[in-house]
Amino acid sequence: MIFTAYKRFDLEPIGDIKFKFDKKGRKPKGKVIMVTDVDILPMRMKIDSATQCSLMTMMKEKGSDLLTDGRKFYTTFDGEIGEIDHPQFHKELELHNELYV
Repeated sequence: MIFTAYKRFDLEPIGDIKFKFDKKGRKPKGKVIMVTDVDILPMRMKIDSATQCSLMTMMKEKGSDLLTDGRKFYTTFDGEIGEIDHPQFHKELELHNELYV
């Protein structure tokens, strides 16, 4: 049985957080968080290529790999979007609280 559902998000890039897979190479500008330190929740949702392109453009303009709806945090995973968590994300939300009041 396949179940298909649609969910509408109102996401905004937040902070200047970049995810890194290893400690090698040059450090990106902004705050760097190792992917191994991020809690990745198991449920991911597929997004179409136009939505992914739009999200990537927004994220690139802001200089952040982190998206939020004001409560939860998300990022893209090659054609999918998934919820993630890390203590630094909540601190970023507090710093940018004026956007979500």
